[in-house]
Amino acid sequence: MNGSNEGSAGERDPAAVQAMFDQIAGRYDLVNTLLSLGMDGGWRRVSATTAGLRPGEWGLDVAAGSGRLTDELARMVGPTGMAVGVDFSAGMLAVARTHHPRLALVQGDATALPIADASFDGATMAFGLRNLDDPVAGLVEMARVVRPGRRSVVLEFVRPPAGVVGTIYRLYLRHILPLVGGLISGRPAAYRYLSQTVDSYRTPEQLRALALEAGWEDVQIQTLTMKTVGVLSGRSPQATERSERPASG
Repeated sequence: MNGSNEGSAGERDPAAVQAMFDQIAGRYDLVNTLLSLGMDGGWRRVSATTAGLRPGEWGLDVAAGSGRLTDELARMVGPTGMAVGVDFSAGMLAVARTHHPRLALVQGDATALPIADASFDGATMAFGLRNLDDPVAGLVEMARVVRPGRRSVVLEFVRPPAGVVGTIYRLYLRHILPLVGGLISGRPAAYRYLSQTVDSYRTPEQLRALALEAGWEDVQIQTLTMKTVGVLSGRSPQATERSERPASG
């Protein structure tokens, strides 16, 4: 999930978020699968497909965490392509290297990616945008490192919709999620803030506005699972030529 005790989006302390992810890395995948009722894998597959990568191309997964979406990109580009995951948590990258030893994984900041301009054919981010202290800067960076006209994709939870579904979703986030997440991870504080910040989640329209502010073009958003999850996508507007491929490691 995400990790800051701040009360609203855009007020994330990077050091606190990094420390939290290092602490929960070992149980992160288990908690997410249980709390999403197993649907998180499908969400990632939709995101990878939306990126539009083809065999032999290069895909970048920002805020890669345990590498599950990075692995989906690797499947799309195949053995002749390259999928690179970037995350600022050493703990999460250690888990990713254990579960996906063939992936290229790099430690780095999503708001200042250690990657040259126009180096990739597509980029993704799953449940990382709301952890950034400057989400627009993160979206700008994704567009910067992707070739002109190719897609960046962000998978993110969205604000609970109005009506019965939204009411149930709020109750789930405020009570069940912090309880189950805390018990399984052994780090209740890492999940407790979700119950306090439900209404700080952005709407699909607000996510789209962030992408437009960051300079994305052809911005689209698809909602999944009764409009509780959004898949935001847009094209890089840059006119720069492809730079040299970044070194993997």
